[in-house]
Amino acid sequence: MKVGIFSDTHLGFDKKGERNSESFDNLSQAIQLCLDAQVDVILLPGDVFDEPVPSHSSLFNAIKCFSLAKKGSSSVNLVLEKNNESKALEYFGIPILTIHGNHEYRGKEFRTALDVLDLAGSLVYFHAGKIVVEKENEKVCVFGLGAVPEKRALEVLQHWNPVAEKNACNIIITHQGFKDFMAIDDEMIASLSLEDLPKGFNLIVNGHLHWSNKQQLGETIFLLAGSTISTSIKKLESEKQKGVHFYDTKTSVLSFKPFPMQRKMFYHKIVFDHADAEQVLAKCNELLNSDLKEKHELKPLIRLNLKGTLKTGLSSSDVDLNAFCEKASEKAILSLSKNFLNVSFKKRISDLREAQKSRLSVASMGFELLEKNLKETDFGDGISAKTLFDLLSEDELDKALDVVTKG
Repeated sequence: MKVGIFSDTHLGFDKKGERNSESFDNLSQAIQLCLDAQVDVILLPGDVFDEPVPSHSSLFNAIKCFSLAKKGSSSVNLVLEKNNESKALEYFGIPILTIHGNHEYRGKEFRTALDVLDLAGSLVYFHAGKIVVEKENEKVCVFGLGAVPEKRALEVLQHWNPVAEKNACNIIITHQGFKDFMAIDDEMIASLSLEDLPKGFNLIVNGHLHWSNKQQLGETIFLLAGSTISTSIKKLESEKQKGVHFYDTKTSVLSFKPFPMQRKMFYHKIVFDHADAEQVLAKCNELLNSDLKEKHELKPLIRLNLKGTLKTGLSSSDVDLNAFCEKASEKAILSLSKNFLNVSFKKRISDLREAQKSRLSVASMGFELLEKNLKETDFGDGISAKTLFDLLSEDELDKALDVVTKG
């Protein structure tokens, strides 16, 4: 069988902005690529919608886009197995199997937009279950686990405990964060690691993270499907095109086809050293002109992440880029952030690092910094750094304040 895979369509994204139709346009492109490739089934691992309760307009456009799959044909049989029960599933055209993402998650007591689309015959929605897909003499088992709160993800996965079937191609689709791809080791962000994934599966596909990535985990291919639309401009995402993955269940070959029409994305992190406003503006213009030197059918997404230090006496507010942003908006969708460090603050951080290298005790480090900072103030030598440090160490804040005010 041939399987089409795409994720995180975020239908309804930027509904009041200039990109309001892009999520639906890209979904249509994804389904058309699947039609062209004559896939037997499509997998969509969550975040179909951008909001838990999408507008009527978003629901209407979603049903309109998914109806494109009905132009295709597939001869597979679908059976949902859950809680020791089996149920034959009906579909029209090419079946689209989906789970919910964190953007759809509302709790057990609520129906979601995916329930609506399932009832309307636009897709097949399931969670914590298995759909057996059969065609002629071939059997593919698709196990699906929708998004759960990150701190409980490992516990839920272990409780669900999917087991691969013999003499079948076994696929899992999930929608969670993984520590292996996160900068912070925090169970509120991710409690799962790749090593926690069950063994014996041919392919495991995860949504949620918007850049695509493929890894080999023993005999298992692990795929981050990526998103069909960029909802924020990140470096990893800017390096990969948007499109559809295709998996051949007989040969285990995974391939990729990009969307014919998509926004180009640029990400720039610029670190300045004692710069003035003119230097910052000049660099921004240089990067913008470089990104726009080629013709773009759609306005490109450009992210400028400005960091580093400004000249003494300057702050971020002194770097006025409003006129630059307004002009850039004519040809690009610009995202700009200014995170300049105060020079004196940077110097103090440097002092701390040097102190750590010298393996000074915490007390010694604190005293040296206090003494140095006092000398830089108007108090000069009028205050005993030792006396003040001792009072602060003993939590005698009132007495320390008296020393400062009387110094």
